[in-house]
Amino acid sequence: MENRLKSVFLTAFVTYGVLLTIAGIYLLSQGENRSLWLGVTVAAATVSFYFARLYLVRVPRTSPGLMGFSIGIFGTVMYTIYQSYTYQIPSAAPILGMIVIAGWAAYVAWYSDLGDRSKEKIKEGKKLANIRLEDYDGNEVTVNDWKGQKRLVIFYRGNWCPICTAQVKELADFEKDFNDLGVRITLISPQSHQKSKNHAKRVGMEYDFLVDVDNRAAKALGILQEGGLPAGFQAIGYETDVPKPTTFVLDETGTVVFADLTTNYRLRTKPEDIIAALRS
Repeated sequence: MENRLKSVFLTAFVTYGVLLTIAGIYLLSQGENRSLWLGVTVAAATVSFYFARLYLVRVPRTSPGLMGFSIGIFGTVMYTIYQSYTYQIPSAAPILGMIVIAGWAAYVAWYSDLGDRSKEKIKEGKKLANIRLEDYDGNEVTVNDWKGQKRLVIFYRGNWCPICTAQVKELADFEKDFNDLGVRITLISPQSHQKSKNHAKRVGMEYDFLVDVDNRAAKALGILQEGGLPAGFQAIGYETDVPKPTTFVLDETGTVVFADLTTNYRLRTKPEDIIAALRS
C-alpha cells in the first residue's frame, strides 16, 4: 500500500509543481499581488527545475537532504507568508506554498526512502542464488554461466528512471579501471527485451543488459519494490513492480565480494568506491 501511495504521490507532486509554476508566472505577468506570488512561484519553479534537471543533465546521485534545493524552497515560501502576514493581503499563495514545502519534505524524507534492507538475500561473503535471467534476445542466462568471471551487477529500475540511466552512463568513465580488474559489467532491469536492447544501443558500451522477466530474480533476492513505478509510466510499457537499486560484485566462484544495498533511491554507489574495494 505504501509503495502505491508513493507511486501516485510522485506523479501528483511533479504535476503540481509544474502547474503552479505556470500559474504563478501568468499571475506575475498580470501584476497580481507580485510580492506574494513571487516567492511561491520561485518555490514551484525550483521543484520543476529539480526534476527536469534529472532528465536533462547526467545526475547519477544526489546529496541525502538536497539542502540547496530545500533551503531555496523553504526560504521563498517563507517570503510569501511574510508578505501576506505583513500586508494582510488575502491570497491562496501562502497555502499553495505550504503545499510545496510539504510535498518536497515528503519527497526527500519519505518517497526516497527504501526502508530496511538487512533481510535481503545479497550478503558479502555469501554465494549468490542461481537466479535466472534473459538477454535482450530472449536467451536464458544464469549465475552459473558467470563462473570463472568477475561480475559487477547492477539492478536498475528501467530507462524511465533518470538517476538509473545516469548511473549506467557514468560507468563508461571507469571502463578501463574495470577492464584492468577483469570485471564484466552486468545491468539488470524488468523492462521489456526491446527497451533493454534500445538502452544498450544508446549506451554504446560492451555491457551485458539482461531482462528480469516478471521480476523473478528480484523476488528471489528480496529486492523487489512492488508498485514502485510512478503512476502513468505503465501507459508506455513499463512494469509496475521494480527492483530496488542494488549494486554488488561477484568473484569467479559466484561469491558476493562487495555489496551496496542503498536505502535511498537517490544515493547510488560511486564507481570509485567499487574499484577501491576491489583493489583493497
